[in-house]
Amino acid sequence: MSVTDCPPSKSCAEPGTCLDSCEELAAIFRALGHPARLAIIKQLAVQDEACCGEIVNHLPLAQSTVSQHLQVLKDAGLLDCDARGRNCHYLLNREKLRRAELCSIEFFDRLNSLQPVRSVADAEARADTE
Repeated sequence: MSVTDCPPSKSCAEPGTCLDSCEELAAIFRALGHPARLAIIKQLAVQDEACCGEIVNHLPLAQSTVSQHLQVLKDAGLLDCDARGRNCHYLLNREKLRRAELCSIEFFDRLNSLQPVRSVADAEARADTE
């Protein structure tokens, strides 16, 4: 099974709450993988919604740079955009963030439960003793 063929989770609290694939979780990690984007997420968590100019006021970045970061977050589904005239108000997609959180927890729980196999001989010896 390849990384992109990772099956959907079967052990989440509610059916359909987890992300459909490892690829989708990786896309969210990529979107959150920049300090400026994490700062934007934190700001929107406090402010509920804001236009680009309001977000720029809280960051030491140019408006064009903030716009690019907002687009990455929006493309990943982490932000929703409410167009009001010439302004776009951004707000967190809390449902998507919660699903990402649950799948991240499950991913790391699974990872921590795995035992490394040192070699084929070690695996065969382990199987013989069980």
